[in-house]
Formats: sequence, C-alpha cells, structure tokens
Amino acid sequence: MTRVILRGKPRSFAATVATALSTVLLAVAAPAQAAPAAGAESTGPLSSLSAGTIGRPVGSVGTLASTSVTGTVGSISVTCTLTPSTPFVYYGGPYGGGEEGLATVRCTYPVYAIQVEVALFRYGTQVTYNTHTLYSTTTASADTEYPRYTGEYKTGADAFITWSYGGSTSFIPLTFSNSVYL
Repeated sequence: MTRVILRGKPRSFAATVATALSTVLLAVAAPAQAAPAAGAESTGPLSSLSAGTIGRPVGSVGTLASTSVTGTVGSISVTCTLTPSTPFVYYGGPYGGGEEGLATVRCTYPVYAIQVEVALFRYGTQVTYNTHTLYSTTTASADTEYPRYTGEYKTGADAFITWSYGGSTSFIPLTFSNSVYL
C-alpha cells in the first residue's frame, strides 16, 4: 500500500486533490516559453509551500518543506522525498543567463524508475517546464531554465516513482519552493 505524506501528515483526500491539481498544472497544458511583454506582470498570490534547501536566498518567502511517498521494493519499505529548490540566477547556458529551478527526488533504497517534472513560475504563471527519468536509482533530478527577466519566481515539481519492474507507480503531488524575487 502506498501512503502519501503532505507536510508530515498522512492525508488521503488531500493527496487526491493535489494529484488532480498537479496533473492539470504540469501535464495537460504546454508551458508558455516566450518572454513576457515589457511591463506585463501579474500580481496574483503565490503559494507559501517551499523546498527543502539548506539556505534561503535573500528575499525568499515561505517555510521550507518537501513531499514524500512510501512504498515497497520486495519486502523493503522505501520512502522517496521530492524537494524543489528555490529558483536562482545562473550565467551562461542556452539563454546566456537567466533563472533556473531544480527539483530532486531522493529515495531510501533503489527503485526501478524516478520521473521528475519541474516548472518555473513567474508571478504565479508557469513559464517553463522540463522532465527527466532515471532507472535503477536512489536519486533523480530535473532542471529548467528561463531567460533573464526580473520578477518573483518559484519552482514547482511533481514526480512518479515506479517501485519495481512491472510493479506499481506512486505519484508525488505538485510541491512548490519558496518564492524569491530575482
């Protein structure tokens, strides 16, 4: 049996709602990749859910947290934890610099596959997306980049864990990092 833990407490109904929301936000619609028009900024509210990064960039808002699921590989109980990082400015790369968001899943024992989906949100609107899958591993990460535009950013991520070959797959629902003004 798979158990979803949101903010440290088992919640079956909350997990169902979060799974549906994650599917809509990250899997249904393709993200807008174009740069925003000059002066076009939304002032919508941002989530205070956050990532489990060790430190917070100056100006970041939120409480550090992560989301975990527990399953079994053979007779071994395994916990996998998704942690999106607080977005940061990078230099070089495909855009010559910009904002970057990372998300990592760490498991307590090797699983068959980990698929991590990550997106950057600018003023609460998804602006970029990426996914990465690794097999026979305890750790998997995905990153996404966006051209340099000043604004308030947060990283959103979800993940799929396939416990063993031909076995069941569990979903870690959408989890947000701290928001930060870059």
